[in-house]
Amino acid sequence: MRRSLVSISLGIVFGLLACLALAATVAIIQPGWLGQWLGDAATPVPIAATAAPSNNISFQPSATPRRATPPAAAPLPTAAVAGACGGPAEMTIALLGVDDRTQNYSLAARTDAISLVHVNFVTPSASLLSFPRDLYVPLPNLENVNITQDRLNTAYEFGEIYKVPGGGPAEFKDAMEWNFGIRVDRYVLGNFGAFVSFVDALGGIDVDVPEAIYDPAYPNQNDTGTFVFSLPAGLQHMDGQTALRYARTRHQDDDYHRVQRQQLVLLAIRDKLVSPSVVAKLPALVVSLGHLARTDLTPTEIASLTCIGTRIDRSSITTQAIDGTMVIPWVTADGADVSIPNRDLIAPLVNRFLGR
Repeated sequence: MRRSLVSISLGIVFGLLACLALAATVAIIQPGWLGQWLGDAATPVPIAATAAPSNNISFQPSATPRRATPPAAAPLPTAAVAGACGGPAEMTIALLGVDDRTQNYSLAARTDAISLVHVNFVTPSASLLSFPRDLYVPLPNLENVNITQDRLNTAYEFGEIYKVPGGGPAEFKDAMEWNFGIRVDRYVLGNFGAFVSFVDALGGIDVDVPEAIYDPAYPNQNDTGTFVFSLPAGLQHMDGQTALRYARTRHQDDDYHRVQRQQLVLLAIRDKLVSPSVVAKLPALVVSLGHLARTDLTPTEIASLTCIGTRIDRSSITTQAIDGTMVIPWVTADGADVSIPNRDLIAPLVNRFLGR
């Protein structure tokens, strides 16, 4: 196989499908999500900008959420020393996941998987930062439809429904820059079905499970009932369906532990992608799975991500997540449980993610 063909094939798989795999992996929608989508109201709640989490904290509701001025959009970062592999100095990619198996991305839906990958082409290194789906934040560009604040996972959906210029991707990118000062350069949108197909096409993945899983109420695929999902601790070989279940289960702990499991799955996928045994499968993977994601990555950018991906050592990949110590629980007027970001605690995490 010519070097150029391998590069293009690996580029498509690593740059697009690996992102898709994480997006689908971390999709954490509960059964009945469609009903919730149709029934939830966009009710403003107060934002805690500086207060530390405490059981004794109380908040006074406000009809006008406080908002920060969004940073001006910057060009794709460059460096005095050119980035390797023909890439920019750095790139931040949003990995967004929805609970769907049809690959019909024309339907507006909530992105219940929200993670960012920051790639440094100069070092080279990479970092992963995951966000809770129920993080309540101000949303830009929606004042004309009387929406000022809602869950972060609604940004993409509202951008599509209300036809924000640039659609869901633009609304999500603006919301991330508005609230956290993170410029998102590109996005990848994926779903459950694509993830299962991708992992199976790889021949499965190997995950070192740190704690045994016992979930007596894992939902059936068609949400008609539940079954017991269990998995012993230790190194486990997982097919696509098992990996998806491992990434989604949460009944024995919470969403924050689930994010940790999702990141373990992502790293296992990364390890499999760069293994010699997978290289021969790349052309077939490109043909059979290349249509299963929605993205604004260009072929040139995918090729650059591929090249740098093979140069990033596992020890140079960091994983981080906004957890329960960085948010303040809140109940909206309609009884929904949400999380208000403690920005003072989240800011250092963002700085580490961006390598500042």
